[in-house]
Amino acid sequence: MTQKSLHGSLTRRPVYSGNRRVPGLYERTLSDGSTVFDAALRLGGKSCRRRLEARTKTDAIVEIQALRVDHSRGQLYRSTVMSPTVAEAAGDWLAHLEGRVGHRDARRRYPARTVALYRQRLDRHIVPELGRQFIADVTVIDVRRLVDRLGRAKLAPSTVTNVVGILSGLFRFAVKGGLAERNPVRDLDRDDRAGTERLTEPRYLATTEVGLLLSCMSDSFRPVAAVCAFAGLRVSEAFGLRWCDVDFGVSALTVSGQLGPDGTRVPAKTRASDATLPLLPALARELRAHRARQASRGMRLLHADALVFTTTRGRPQSRRNALRAVHAAGDAAGLNSNGRQPVGLHDLRHSYVSVALAAGLSLAEAAALARHANARVTAQVYAGLTDDGCEAAAAKLVEAGFGE
Repeated sequence: MTQKSLHGSLTRRPVYSGNRRVPGLYERTLSDGSTVFDAALRLGGKSCRRRLEARTKTDAIVEIQALRVDHSRGQLYRSTVMSPTVAEAAGDWLAHLEGRVGHRDARRRYPARTVALYRQRLDRHIVPELGRQFIADVTVIDVRRLVDRLGRAKLAPSTVTNVVGILSGLFRFAVKGGLAERNPVRDLDRDDRAGTERLTEPRYLATTEVGLLLSCMSDSFRPVAAVCAFAGLRVSEAFGLRWCDVDFGVSALTVSGQLGPDGTRVPAKTRASDATLPLLPALARELRAHRARQASRGMRLLHADALVFTTTRGRPQSRRNALRAVHAAGDAAGLNSNGRQPVGLHDLRHSYVSVALAAGLSLAEAAALARHANARVTAQVYAGLTDDGCEAAAAKLVEAGFGE
């Protein structure tokens, strides 16, 4: 466990008075090193957890006893029972999620990049607006005010929706822990929600454009782009490939992990992400040539557990450098002109699924290639057609006698 995780919910522990545990009383350490005390009680038949005002164990024992007495007398007021602030609850939630990174159970696993995104958006958008409020006091009015502020900041509607979704996740955590009675995000009207519109749309390349892009790339990153373009892998999955995952004999490519932000190989994003995919001939040729170049640098680079894509020193390749190489190739190929969004690595995955759909594959077949557990995700996100696909679709309508 890293030092970064030694605060929040991971440090929650029961309080003892001598050798006897004090029922319902817990202590935990905040990120600033201070200690706070929580009461986990059943008051009025409901489980609730509140942060106490006490700063010492002795005062905390006295306070929790007073809470029970006040409740029995019907004199329990909010002023005497303080919930943690949104900022404190966010710290606890992130510590909880970090404990699930790399979890063996895929249902409970959280990707490190997802937790990093949650942290970034909590720190940048949610905590500055709501951080000082007690989480139990946040209302739908506060959430609506946050949505309005993010809209005035010119954020894309899809980004605002993602931030609100993260806030909702924080409140689900708070409700389960007795820190809040209700998730106020659920009270947002449909008109208050930002929607999913993007400021920039993904690019969908036709087959000829993919070939042109690859032809403008060097040996260093062309194989990486080829894996994204001809197998639909996410870039983290491409960087997580090992030579034992590539089977030229049966023309198969196995996805069983991904490269984490710290350069270590971690489990795949979801259970559906783990799969064996067909190794298309163009990709097989590219990987065979890449394997030959790696062999010339040293057979240690071809060990079964060695990463397929490494630097000349055998270290994992850089995601940023790969993206720069694709941007440069897109410029050289003329694919980024006329103010269009530069082609990125993930656009090659979009294009893979889009070309598959345009080629006549069913939605279920395309979802299997994309490794989506639910075909609706494929339909909503990856069903965009290339320019060639749109022309072919129009031709089919004319052939059917429609609009002739």
